[in-house]
Amino acid sequence: MQTIIALRRTFGVSIATVLAAVAVSGCSGGVPAATPPASGDPAGTWIGISAADIAFRQGELSVPSNRPFTIVFENRDTLPHNVSLFAGPAAGERRFEGSVINGPATRWYAVPALAPGTYRFVCDVHPSMTGRLIAT
Repeated sequence: MQTIIALRRTFGVSIATVLAAVAVSGCSGGVPAATPPASGDPAGTWIGISAADIAFRQGELSVPSNRPFTIVFENRDTLPHNVSLFAGPAAGERRFEGSVINGPATRWYAVPALAPGTYRFVCDVHPSMTGRLIAT
């Protein structure tokens, strides 16, 4: 019986240590730790896009073409924002629409593969928020 109690204590301490390490790693100043989609690991390359003061903090990003990828979107504002992707540098065809989230919050968007080219990322709620995504 004492062996079982000792194992439970050891196991509990191990779990607490792992949870503390994960919590601290989320404080590194990058994209905060968040739970990926329930479908499992996010697709391909991960890129971070953050919104603060009604602006995207990233003006230009790149992803590999013809491969799905994941946008880790951090809304640092208390206002609602999202990320949508459009083909071409001006008004073009919508290629992806992320759900609008109230902040502060983080969402993981699984984005299908894009053909090589230049795309715009835009907040549908605040269309003045834009950036450029290059698929190479």
